[in-house]
Amino acid sequence: MNFLLRTVELAGARAVRLGGMGALASRLYVYLSGFLALFLMAAHVSPADFGEYSIYQSVLEVALVVATLGSSLLFARHAATEPAGVRRGDVVRTLAIGLPLATLLSAVILRFQHLPLAGAPFVLMTAALVVFSFTSLRLSYSRGLGHAGLLNLEGGIRSTILVLGVAAFAAWGAELRTTQLLVINLLAFLLVGAASMYPGWAAGPPSGRPALGLASQGSASTYSLLMFLLRKSDLLVVAFFMPLAYVGAFKIAFLLAEAPSQFVQAFLYTKTRPMLGIDAAHFDGSQLRLAKQSFLLGCALFAALAILITAAAPLLKVGRTALEIFLCMTPYFLLRTYTVHHEMLLALKVSIGSLGWWALAEVALRLLSYGAVVSIFPGKPHYVFFIAAFSDLLLYEVRMRALFGFFPLARLVRGPFPRPS
Repeated sequence: MNFLLRTVELAGARAVRLGGMGALASRLYVYLSGFLALFLMAAHVSPADFGEYSIYQSVLEVALVVATLGSSLLFARHAATEPAGVRRGDVVRTLAIGLPLATLLSAVILRFQHLPLAGAPFVLMTAALVVFSFTSLRLSYSRGLGHAGLLNLEGGIRSTILVLGVAAFAAWGAELRTTQLLVINLLAFLLVGAASMYPGWAAGPPSGRPALGLASQGSASTYSLLMFLLRKSDLLVVAFFMPLAYVGAFKIAFLLAEAPSQFVQAFLYTKTRPMLGIDAAHFDGSQLRLAKQSFLLGCALFAALAILITAAAPLLKVGRTALEIFLCMTPYFLLRTYTVHHEMLLALKVSIGSLGWWALAEVALRLLSYGAVVSIFPGKPHYVFFIAAFSDLLLYEVRMRALFGFFPLARLVRGPFPRPS
């Protein structure tokens, strides 16, 4: 705890230390509950069913991007503008266009994954998508106003409900299949959606006709889809050519490996409004100190997670494979605890069109890396993260140089930072 307090303080966050620690505490709750849910499923659900459920969850995540037209970032950017840059009409129009497209996309992906469309799992996933999309837009708007509490907690609430559901089935000795897991998951989304309607926890846009341009939402959709392909599509990629048991192990390793960067992101959500006010002419370096301290925090978290997965591996049906994948992912996700700051700053300050071109370059590089790894190391697609660790660092350093005029890593090594006059 002393290390965490010292880290936040050295990052120049004295004025918002309690808020930042609250964000970290909420993310700790999210991941502890998420880990518990994941381990319970891996212990009580067959590897094939667990892998199938993981695919449905990944399809739900990519469908969310289309259902919201990638507008979560736009809602956060324009929430605090005067006059109101986001209105209730934007929510209605976005979902009216996005949800049918997202449902069609889900059907296409599931068909490629050889999963049935006529049945309860697809219906349950679609129902969860409707609730998730509305809730996501409302929480993104609240983030733009500086309120990220429920946004940081909603994943933990859903995981807690999943834990209770899985534990109940296990206690009764009832069979847990993909359908039962999706039912529990839908109940969790409904509860979070209800919580987002409480004015004290989240805010909604004022009434009125749509204020966002459809062209900007189209650009945001493209950018968000590319970012999903880059950050979240790995499980769907490996599911095309790997068995379901491997997919389940990959899910466990991926969730644990990305946890430290998610902790950092949760804290940075509380800095959205200050980040919006940053420009190249007044960049004093305090933000880079935050990136550096985020990396140090990530190192400590990774050490704890390595101990956790090593201890849990013998208890899980796919534990040994998950441990191997986790170790291969560690360099990339450890680097992410440093670059996530740059990613968020660029997303808030750079035009959507420019973001899209950079994201396209990253996606193309990742797919080429997968092709090379699968050709050289069949059955070991997780080796791609060794390449990604170097390519992501290079891309983000170059982008920060283009926007702010210097390479952040070089500035961090050289130090000290000039103080603003």
